[in-house]
Amino acid sequence: MSTINWRTVNVDAYDPESQLNFPLETLQPSSLPAPSTASEQAQLATQIRQLLRAGDLLGSLSSALETAPLAGDEQAKQVHTATVLEVLQGIRQAEVSRILQEMLRQQGGNALADTLMKYIYKGMGSGAGGSSSREYGGC
Repeated sequence: MSTINWRTVNVDAYDPESQLNFPLETLQPSSLPAPSTASEQAQLATQIRQLLRAGDLLGSLSSALETAPLAGDEQAKQVHTATVLEVLQGIRQAEVSRILQEMLRQQGGNALADTLMKYIYKGMGSGAGGSSSREYGGC
């Protein structure tokens, strides 16, 4: 029998998904969006509100979710979170399921749904929006 000390074998070197076998930089998108400021997010919020006022509920929700600030200052993220919550509050409860189904059918709908869930959890964690259980049917 050979005398191999198995504790010294680097098993990660044999794993094809190990970080030793490819650079971690390749996991990031090739073109990250430029950091946004609060003023840019405020301008974007104005455009989204116009879509909401025009009755384009799906367009306003999709636009708000597609333009989430991945980089930028905290104030820009807060402005955008408030915009997403405003769009959600502008959608009547009877129309929510229809709009979500339409959003999921469009290209990139699953990614938008993931982003929406992140905003919902963020809003629930911060207590933003002043929602109560009666507004959402006792949920």
